Amino acid sequence: MNNSNEPIYIIGDVHGCYKSLLALIEQFPNKQNSKICFVGDFVDRGSNSKAVIDFVRDNNYDCVLGNHEKYFIEYSQYLEKKLSYFDIKSWFGKNGGKETINSYRVNGILDEAVLLDHASWLQSLPLYLEYKDMKIKNRYLVVSHSHVFDKWKYKDYPRDSKEFMSFENTVLNSRFKNCDNLEIFNVYGHTPTQNPILEDYKASIDLGCCYKDIDTNAKLCALEFPSMKIFTQENIEE
Repeated sequence: MNNSNEPIYIIGDVHGCYKSLLALIEQFPNKQNSKICFVGDFVDRGSNSKAVIDFVRDNNYDCVLGNHEKYFIEYSQYLEKKLSYFDIKSWFGKNGGKETINSYRVNGILDEAVLLDHASWLQSLPLYLEYKDMKIKNRYLVVSHSHVFDKWKYKDYPRDSKEFMSFENTVLNSRFKNCDNLEIFNVYGHTPTQNPILEDYKASIDLGCCYKDIDTNAKLCALEFPSMKIFTQENIEE
């Protein structure tokens, strides 16, 4: 389906906006047969998180872990009593977890088996993906949820080290950071902006698609790499 010479389409934070996602992909020359990578946060806030996960997994698209997937995983661990405490009020409230849970209800009843299966799959997602054969200006592509900042040097440290934990926290949660890591071009989302931010060494592509109710400019964004062509799709969720 894919070959090494074709571009890759990196898609920003979907946040459960399934119909908008399908419409965005229809704009790509090869549509669903394109090489696609997601920057994470395809759950929460929007009403169709389950459908988004099914679609991404069924098509075997590349994707990295976002902070909202981490919330989802922790909630599943709490359900299975593997985690003694989880801040449900925070997730259900300001972080949009209620909409995610509702997408797993069938006739009002939570389909816990499917939810736990999805959570297990989410746990397998990497914090970042490197595409060393895809370059722009001698920089190879790195996709992460948020900017890797100056913590990129810690990516290969032991996972229980304070350095790696700092890297993980940065990749999942950092905002408004800037660091040129020389050999890489970092594409990420996490922080909504009115327009994509394209710089010499990084690109931020979250246009806040899920915030349709408060932002008439809310869009889903994709970056075609290495051409740097931008595709956008307005929110068409009901």
